[in-house]
Amino acid sequence: MTRIKKTRNPGRIGARKENWETAEQGRERKRKARRKGLAPGSRHNQGGEGGGGATRVEKDPRLGSRKPVALVPGEDKAAVARVRVAKPEALTPEQELERLENDERLNTLLDRVEAGDKLDREDAAWLDRTLARHQQLLEQLGLLDDEADAAPADGDDLWSRFMDAELDPAQYQDKEDKS
Repeated sequence: MTRIKKTRNPGRIGARKENWETAEQGRERKRKARRKGLAPGSRHNQGGEGGGGATRVEKDPRLGSRKPVALVPGEDKAAVARVRVAKPEALTPEQELERLENDERLNTLLDRVEAGDKLDREDAAWLDRTLARHQQLLEQLGLLDDEADAAPADGDDLWSRFMDAELDPAQYQDKEDKS
């Protein structure tokens, strides 16, 4: 047997400690090396990941049925279908105008516009459509005042109305009653 010279430095006793990243990389290499080749099974198997073409998934026919169900045993199916198909009645122009004037969203958007806020596209488009419909309903019902829209733009017209009013400033003065 050969002689080994003794040293004071014993060397490595245990296995070298790896850091977390190096250990993870080693495990990943090992995992990839293990997974070579095709998936196990017969080439005639239709199921599996390596099928190539689009596989059709069978749906459970019990899920998502739209067929109306009679809640009372003697009830016929046609009555159930008729009740379900019923649509809300169309509003009269008066009702639609009242609904538009009481709409909270419309009121808040109009307040924002008056305050000078900028609206996003969706709100601005909805506001334009709603105001156009409101204008149509006013015209249809005859509630739109053409004279109110044609307000005097001239300052001269306002001045002439003021001069023709014949106001007596004495009637607005406070007089003490001395009786």
